[in-house]
Amino acid sequence: MKRMIFLFIFLSSHALAYTFNNNFGASFKDNDVKVMIAGNTYCDELGAGLTQGELEDLIGPAIDKFWNRVPTSALRLSFGGYTEDITSINTRKLCAPTDEACISGAPGATIAPVTEIVIACNEREDNFGSGNVLAVTIPNNFAGKDIVGSVILINNMATSVFKNLSRADQIGVIAHEIGHAIGLGHTDDKAAMMYYRTVDLRRALGEDDMRGVSYLYPMKLDGFGLLGGCATIDENKKLPPSGGSFFTMILSLFLLVMIWEIRRLLKRSQARPTF
Repeated sequence: MKRMIFLFIFLSSHALAYTFNNNFGASFKDNDVKVMIAGNTYCDELGAGLTQGELEDLIGPAIDKFWNRVPTSALRLSFGGYTEDITSINTRKLCAPTDEACISGAPGATIAPVTEIVIACNEREDNFGSGNVLAVTIPNNFAGKDIVGSVILINNMATSVFKNLSRADQIGVIAHEIGHAIGLGHTDDKAAMMYYRTVDLRRALGEDDMRGVSYLYPMKLDGFGLLGGCATIDENKKLPPSGGSFFTMILSLFLLVMIWEIRRLLKRSQARPTF
């Protein structure tokens, strides 16, 4: 019974603080998404201070220590190697495909739409504004309401402070930007990876991060067929956040615990000696 009471309290106090990085809750249609490095990118020693090999070494931990460890999410990220050369990805403007002001402000000088998640270093000042902005990420390719590709740009300006971070914090920055790439926005939950300000030595995702990624990429949970797949989301019609997959997943677990408790009580009553 204590288990049921705990889950009931958890459900009652469940708050949704996560946001999306677009206005329609877009995500990649396929749960298996590759994170790649632009084949022709370079990170200056005086800018981001990385070689391609060092950048590659940051991606694996950012994936496996964070986003691939959410048991309620079907998302599985993997390093996909290097892309073909992308024209001027180191110097062009990054714009969302719906941002007409951004596109018109840099005619012929925007980064082309990509597929998967592509990471590069970039030295264009108006992408960052200052050296204190560590990186920027924008999904720049959509098919309807699905993300097709996102670009992560690491600040490679001469004033970039990225190179001054510890390796652990650089991994945290990459993990945070991957969160944006898969569809998540910022949150005001300080314990979350997607917190809107930099937090040193981030070692794990927060509960809010896990709720957000589980909403966008839900793990199917059908209670061994007893619950009718109530934690699944139709690929063409996502539930609103107020009734998202994480809530239904917890409700499913609540019902499973109730069934387990009832069976346990029945077994205890059958095992009692009669007088």
